[in-house]
Amino acid sequence: MATKAVKAAKKTKSTPQAAQVTRAAGDELEIPEPRLNWMNKSRQWGVRVKPGKKGMTLGSLNVGIYAEIPMVWEDETRNPRGAIGRVGVPPVGYAIRHKTGLWADSAADLYEESIQRRWAPATDVPWETIAPLPDDVERAVCQICTELSQYANVDIEAITSWQHQMAYGYHEVKQYLATASFDGARHYEVFRKRALANGGGLGLETSGQANRMILESQGGWSEALVYLVLVRGLHLMTMYRYLERYAKNDAERVIYQNVMQDKARFVTYGLDHLKFATAHVSEKKDIFATLLAIGDRILGRDLDDPVQREALAIIFGNGIKGAKKHGMEIYNRMMRDFLAWHTECCDWLDIPRSSATMPDSLKQYHPDEN
Repeated sequence: MATKAVKAAKKTKSTPQAAQVTRAAGDELEIPEPRLNWMNKSRQWGVRVKPGKKGMTLGSLNVGIYAEIPMVWEDETRNPRGAIGRVGVPPVGYAIRHKTGLWADSAADLYEESIQRRWAPATDVPWETIAPLPDDVERAVCQICTELSQYANVDIEAITSWQHQMAYGYHEVKQYLATASFDGARHYEVFRKRALANGGGLGLETSGQANRMILESQGGWSEALVYLVLVRGLHLMTMYRYLERYAKNDAERVIYQNVMQDKARFVTYGLDHLKFATAHVSEKKDIFATLLAIGDRILGRDLDDPVQREALAIIFGNGIKGAKKHGMEIYNRMMRDFLAWHTECCDWLDIPRSSATMPDSLKQYHPDEN
């Protein structure tokens, strides 16, 4: 029995073009006999995952063969972990196929926390609480926001430049890092908005020595994390904590509270990964120690530039006069807190740090010197 499409085609004026349409319509209606040979393709049938107290989390899916996370991911395609690969699929050519190059047991939980605690700068920050500030304070706030937005942009570029090189078998890490790059985008957004929200504007570009150090790191993702976490991450987290403490309004307090929780996740992932890497590849400790010595010198050059130091002292001292009286004292305390935390994390990784090899711009804040 002819279908409606075929009947309509028969009514069409008989021309070569109409005949071509008729044949095409007839071809589309042909349904091949189903083979269904894909239906028995499963490495483990009958696996059932049930939601737990926290729902159907990413980590809860790791059951049976789906929990097998090998130390080397041999498949070079985009085949999801646990699926059956096809013969003849061209390789992608991942640079990071060893678990020691990216893994952290906390990645799945950090992904869940990140998507559950997401926030929107446009609506979750009480922008209406920002009131006019003295010009010197507003200029200092705008300068710091300019630099913080640059740091956030570096996070985005660094994370995404390595993420696509990671094998699909370690999807927990790839998914968490997707949220971390989005955190960077949100931080870039919120600091730019704060700089423009109170009659000020963007300030002076940072000297950018540490930014280049991070972006030009070529050794591997683990090596990049040494700079992103042990150097930049811990320094930035300490700065956020002090800026939240000396915030000038509720909007700034909310901003720093939120960016702190976002950055804390990345620091947690980074420390967990570096611990995993050093536990499985003994020479990594020496490599990381060398990188930290290089990082000290480069961060020290950034700190020698007085712009950030002076701007923070003005914020902490509530003006230029206050900066001279006690703002610089608070800045020095912040730097001592950073170096103490940095030293503690390095000790935990069994990579002891000594002030003897540090430049003067850092050495003066090291616990050995205080």
